[in-house]
Formats: sequence, C-alpha cells, structure tokens
Amino acid sequence: MRLLLALLLIALLSGCAGAPSTPPPSTTEPTRSGCVGEWPLAGKTLSSGPIPLLANSDLAVGENRLLLGLVDAEGFPLGGPAWSLKVQTFDITRDGCVPLAPAADLPFVWSTDEVRGFFIGSANFPSGAQEIGLSIVGADADGTPLSIRFTTRIASVGTALRPGTVAPPIATPIRTTSEHGLAGISTDPDPLPRLYEYSAADLIAAGTPFVIVFASPAFCVSQACGPTISVVKRATARHPGALILHVEPYLMRWNGSRVIPALDASGRLQPNEVATAWRLPVEPWIYTVDTNGVIIHSFEGVIGDAELDAAILEIDAD
Repeated sequence: MRLLLALLLIALLSGCAGAPSTPPPSTTEPTRSGCVGEWPLAGKTLSSGPIPLLANSDLAVGENRLLLGLVDAEGFPLGGPAWSLKVQTFDITRDGCVPLAPAADLPFVWSTDEVRGFFIGSANFPSGAQEIGLSIVGADADGTPLSIRFTTRIASVGTALRPGTVAPPIATPIRTTSEHGLAGISTDPDPLPRLYEYSAADLIAAGTPFVIVFASPAFCVSQACGPTISVVKRATARHPGALILHVEPYLMRWNGSRVIPALDASGRLQPNEVATAWRLPVEPWIYTVDTNGVIIHSFEGVIGDAELDAAILEIDAD
C-alpha cells in the first residue's frame, strides 16, 4: 500500500478543473441514467464561478465524509466560515434526476488558518453506484448566489477501515519503551507526552475507548498534518480524560538526533506496519474506537475543533 497525496490543493490545480482526486475504480466509463443532460462530462464542472476540488482519497459505497475545496479561475483558494453551502448527491449510474437524500449543510473548516480550508459534509452512497453527482448551492460571504455541479467515480469497497469495523489489535509505539524517548517515535517538534503513553493494542484489550491520529508533522505529503496535530493538542486540553494516541505512519530510522523516513529503493516514503494494519490510504487520518474495539468514526485529513469534540464525547459516553 502506498500513502497518496490527498489534500495538497496546489498540486491539484495543475489538473482539470473539478476533476476528482479519488482514483477511478476502473477505466470503463459507467452508464448514466436519468437527466443525463443536466450533468457535465467526467472531469468537467458546471459552475457559476468557483471551481470544485474534491480532496477525498477513498470515496466508496456506504457512509462517506466529503472534503470539498473551492478555488477561483486563477487557482486562489475560496471559502470561509461566512459562506453558506449545501450539497445534494445523486446516483448518476441509476437516476441523475432524484437526489439520494435531502440537501445537507457543508460547514467550512480552515486547514491553514485564514489561507485555505474545506467544506466538510457527509453522504451515503448506495450499493451498485459507480458515478456520483454532487450539486452544491448556496452563497459566498457577500451573499452572492452560487451553483456547482460535477461528478466523481466511487469504488464498490473502500481502502480505509469503515465505521463498524473492528480495530486491528496491533501495538503502537509508546514513550516508555522507546529507546530514544519521544524523539524516537514522533517527528512533532513539540510533542505532547500524553499522546504517547498508551498502545492501541492494550487499550483495545482493556475495552478502553480512544482516538488514534496518524500524521507525520515533519514529513507529511499533504499540508494538513501540522494543523491536524494542532487541533488534536487543543482537544486534549478540553478533554483531559480522553485517551488520544499519535502515531507516525511511515517507516522511520534514527539518524543520531531524530527519526527520519526509511525510504524505499525509489526514494519514496513507506508505510509502517501500524499504518498498513489500519489500512491508511493517506495521512493525516483519525479514527475513534469504542469500548468494544469497534471503529466509530473515520476522518480523513482536515478536522475542526467542533467535529473532533463531538467524536470524543461520543466514545466517552459509550
């Protein structure tokens, strides 16, 4: 398994406007049914102005968390908390006329404060769907109406562990057994010791709920790891009793003063055994696990304070 680039908007700008970042499950064009003329061709967008960039790496049948970025024609990031957007999804494979569910809010979360961010929502894609249509409507911060339509391919089965899946009982690195202390298991320049006190395997065996965060602050291939770790650290202050673990997702080696990636023969980052067991398509990634060792939430990339708080309170109340 290779960890892929998920959230680097700048890299996405070199591609086609509105092209999905989720790799197509196959090279065969899916059949479309119903209101075909209302949907743009794959990789194209119908928009009143903003260009959508869907940053998801693992869209598949079932529950999904949407990560939508917007840019203007020059590639400048758009969006902010004052924008008001809603999304409706359509199964273009079966019927592009009837939405799968009522319109849902797309709240905005900064990935880099006051620089760029994402509109985050949820969607459930039915079994058998191959191509999904997304209709985005709302207004920007000035109240100017906007409308966007584009499509994306989805897989029948996702890569990442889905909610309801039993978490893998694999040991994760902890500070007390690290030969080089925190510097031997974290690339965070200011690691919080609390995040490295417990192994996921021990917590699962004890029936203790926890949050596990996969991110490499020093070697992240997206621009979201540092901000994600900052959100997690803020959450520890608000939830002093919550057990939160940080795990580096790459194979590392000690260079005499810190850990650095152990690259493969082609000079690429390699996922470690923990990242492989948890089936990470990208990083950063966050899972929450309940008292039964079952995954409750799966968060790709960017997450806001409110969303993380709600997830922590849910497992704490279990």
